[in-house]
Amino acid sequence: MISGTVNADFEPIIPLSLRRSDGEVFTQDAIVDTGFNGWLSLPPDAIAELNLR
Repeated sequence: MISGTVNADFEPIIPLSLRRSDGEVFTQDAIVDTGFNGWLSLPPDAIAELNLR
């Protein structure tokens, strides 16, 4: 089961574990998009942490 919270804007938030290329894992809160359209996005700090383009 996934546990999370609901923020002030009534958006469901869950913790998402991300693994860097060096194996280190960090957690980023994620908004569950109930209208998912096939695209995912990450905030700039997570992109930098994962060393993505």
